[in-house]
Amino acid sequence: MKAYINLSYLWRCRDVSLAVKGRVYNASVRAVLLYTCETWLLRSEDIWRLWVFDHRCLRRIACVRWHHRLSNSEVRWRVFEHNGDHHLLSVVIWKHRLRWLGHVLRMSSQRLPYRYLFASPGLRWKRRRGGQSVTWRRGMKDFCS
Repeated sequence: MKAYINLSYLWRCRDVSLAVKGRVYNASVRAVLLYTCETWLLRSEDIWRLWVFDHRCLRRIACVRWHHRLSNSEVRWRVFEHNGDHHLLSVVIWKHRLRWLGHVLRMSSQRLPYRYLFASPGLRWKRRRGGQSVTWRRGMKDFCS
């Protein structure tokens, strides 16, 4: 949020094109927002909140208000000048996770991330309260199958 607010002068500037604003947004705000996202334990509620924040920022960058009645994909198309799925937040998170999986699979079996990935849950493991959590391992199994 702070990275977005610090660049508010750029978002309000009419001399800068939307394409440049979109590239700056990807390079600065999204990079901070998704820092270490490959290791997060995400619930569907968390993904929804990230998605809402992302689209709120994009709507403010494009100067689109609710009474304009534009869909989120149209706003994304305006800011990024194309409607590719690689700009969706969930796809970016999965790409980061796949890259991290490649790193872990190349590690030696003595390293902690490798051991965690191939560990079996013990009897004393407890479930976290609140909502369905998609663990990293289960999410990668679902994604790769």
